[in-house]
Amino acid sequence: MDDSGAPVPPLFVVPTFLPPADSLANPNNLPTTCSVELAGFRGLQAASPPGETSPAFDLVVRVDNGHDFPVRHGGGDVVVSYAGVPLARGRTPSFELYAKEAVALPVNATSEGVGVPEDLLRLLTEERRWGVAQLEIELKVAWESFACDVDVDGRARSSACYKPTTIY
Repeated sequence: MDDSGAPVPPLFVVPTFLPPADSLANPNNLPTTCSVELAGFRGLQAASPPGETSPAFDLVVRVDNGHDFPVRHGGGDVVVSYAGVPLARGRTPSFELYAKEAVALPVNATSEGVGVPEDLLRLLTEERRWGVAQLEIELKVAWESFACDVDVDGRARSSACYKPTTIY
């Protein structure tokens, strides 16, 4: 009831989900997106003496510029991990993408002679046998960080990247 004693009609709350304000102002201006394809790998074996095969990954990083303006990238670090353990590092080449363009970048990530720890190799071998083994790939493109989870099943397939959340 209000101050006069009259009944107050019930208040209904209807949740509304709106896209970000910048996309409302310019609906054709979409974010930069990435995907990664694991084209090949070698050296996924126990730690070995120097000079023997160490982990190396052939990746294809696809970058789509959804913006209405160019995106410039001076090259960036790529880290390939398994179960939170870094296995190899590489770099994306530099590039410039104009509005709404895409590019596929070859990236070779290596470990410079370091093998896979034996316990980690056992876990990887078991997960591959069950078909659930995934590599985590972290990369930076222009001013944004991305992460991808890529299956290690021997088939080349693309995996969409996401923006990692940081917990402080």
